[in-house]
Parts: sequence; structure tokens; C-alpha cells
Amino acid sequence: MISSNLTRLTKWFFQKAAGLALTLFILGAGADAQSLLWKISGPAVASPSYLYGTIHLTDSRVFEWHDTVYRQLGMCRAFASELDLSMENMMKAAGMMLLPEGQTLHDRFSVEEYTMVREAVKSCSGLDLALFDKVKPAALIALCFNGKHATDMEATVDELLYRKAKADGLATYGIETVEEQIGVLDKIPDSYVVAYFRNLDKQNTELEKLIRSYRQADLDSLWLLVQDEESGALLTDEMIRMRNYRMSERIIPMINKESTFIAVGTGHLPGDEGLIALLRKAGYIVEPVKLW
Repeated sequence: MISSNLTRLTKWFFQKAAGLALTLFILGAGADAQSLLWKISGPAVASPSYLYGTIHLTDSRVFEWHDTVYRQLGMCRAFASELDLSMENMMKAAGMMLLPEGQTLHDRFSVEEYTMVREAVKSCSGLDLALFDKVKPAALIALCFNGKHATDMEATVDELLYRKAKADGLATYGIETVEEQIGVLDKIPDSYVVAYFRNLDKQNTELEKLIRSYRQADLDSLWLLVQDEESGALLTDEMIRMRNYRMSERIIPMINKESTFIAVGTGHLPGDEGLIALLRKAGYIVEPVKLW
């Protein structure tokens, strides 16, 4: 039972960015145009590539324009996402999401905190926290983003794109490694997790605001939403800025080699140190594509 639950949690974490990214992934200055999809071209590339900002949810409202996205994906020869969502990677990540041998959540939370988190997890997911007693605290946030509605998609946007790329015979790549993504997870303090579950109603309200802004491709409003996020600045450097530089360095050889559809969390796109700006600084032409 613990193995199957852990594998499921691992997929939720990487496809939904553990909930934390839903508030941090939009950090950065507003883009010069409002779009989720960007065309990358220039002298160094034989054919255009595309950069798409995802949101790691199963809510069908965030992918109503899937036909347009799939059409652009079909024009490419390769697909790259933050992490290659292969079963091998998911199993590897599952093992790395466990607490050190002999440690449980009771060792990380006080009695009051454990009781509160247990009740919050039960409320938002219907699951018993005891099933995940050996899982790192930050990964628990993903439990609250399990699909609950009849209108939800069968998988997150990221996984749907990955599946489509596989089905169409595209080469698939991960921009980051499992070790690098788990490294970000390990930087999230237990205090953030406690605060998140203690303010679950507020998190749900903010999520709805986030979805509305995402559906409008309004990167400026997405940026403004996190101005009240007290813990936001804590991990911005680790979760956004440093990763943007790493991602851009790895994306460039991909798009120079072949037309590649790149899908990453939306917050990696905007800002002076976002992927759009970094690719432009590297000499590429990056321009918005209308989705609707």
C-alpha cells in the first residue's frame, strides 16, 4: 500500500509542482506581452521551437485551448519538460521523497502540528496522513491538488503534453534531473508546510485567483498575486531565478539541434531573468503566439 501511494504522490508532486510552485512559479516581472505560448526563432535555428507556460493542475479550465497547443506541438520534432515523466524517473523520485531511515512525520512536526496537518490533508484530499508518514513534509502539499471534480482532466497539462508527444513519436527530454528537482523540495522548510495547511482556506481562494489569471494569459496579474505571499521571497532564488539560468543553458542546445516544444511552469517565462529574456539575450527571437 505504501509503495502505490508513494508512487501516486510522486506523480502529483512533479506534475503539480507540490502546490508550493502554484504560488511561487509566477514570481518575476511582467512580460512584454500577454501569452502562454512563445515562438523561438533566429539565425542559429533551422526551424522554430516553442516555449509554453504550463500550470500543474488537472482542472479542465486551464487547458481549454488544447487544440492550438497540440497543433504547435505537432510542428516540432522533440518535446522537453522540466522533468522527463517516465515511469523510471517517477520510481526513482519516489525513493528520494522518503524521510531518512528511522524518521517519520512525527519527528518533523509537533503533536499539535501533526494533528492539524492530518486534519487538513483529510479535508482537502480524503486521505489519511498515516499512509504518508515516511514522506518528506513538503511533498504533502501535492495531496491537496488531487483531481476531485467530474470535469477534471485525466492528468495535468504537463503529463497530457508528454503523452501526446510520446504518442506522436517525438523525442522526449527532461530539462532537469530528478536529483535537481528533489534538491528544490529539500530546501522547502517544514514551517512553510505547516503554514500552508494552517491557512488552507486562503490557499484555495488564491488558487482560484491564479486559475482566472492563467486562463487570461495575464502574466502581470499572476505576478501581482504573489505580492502578498509572505513566504514567496524565501525560495524565489532557488525555485525560479537559478533554475531559469540552468534551464536556458540546457534549452539552447535542444533548439539549435531540432524544433523542440518546451513546456515549463509559467513563472519561468517572465522577468529580466526569465526564460523569455534569457533566450533573447542569447540572440534568439522570442515572440508571443495567440492561443485564442
